[in-house]
Amino acid sequence: MRIRVKVGLALGIPILCIVVGTLVMMHLEKLHWIDALYCTIMSVTTVGYGDHTFKSFQGRLFAALWLLFSTLAVARCFLYLAEVRVDKRHRAIAKWVLRRGLTFADLVQADLDHNGCISKAEFVIYKLREMGKLDDKDIADVIQEFTELDIHNTGKITRAYLQEGD
Repeated sequence: MRIRVKVGLALGIPILCIVVGTLVMMHLEKLHWIDALYCTIMSVTTVGYGDHTFKSFQGRLFAALWLLFSTLAVARCFLYLAEVRVDKRHRAIAKWVLRRGLTFADLVQADLDHNGCISKAEFVIYKLREMGKLDDKDIADVIQEFTELDIHNTGKITRAYLQEGD
């Protein structure tokens, strides 16, 4: 739902900017609505052919502020639309990773402690790595932190150890 709201805002705000710009151009610059719309779209998209411009002092003052806001709104619109595309691709990759079966080569790669089998934790880490949500550096950093906490080298961090530290 968050993505839909973002896309709605991303499309809605530039449209609102275009409507406001068109109305102001019609009022301040006395342009016909189609010329005002054309000038507004050319300005917001930074094409600016120059055939219609803000000529009055009030129109230029409005344009100075309005163009900053509306151009950024259009840029943000493209950013959100690209984000939706990337998010969709990540979901497709995750779905593919979760659907495909486990091979012997996968088992060897997922076996972090090299004991010939994989635990639930190793399986989760392997799948997250395949989805691109973790990389080897992230895993190494977490293992390093665990090693520093596991001072007795038992491969476990216990409640008793944590209470000792308090």
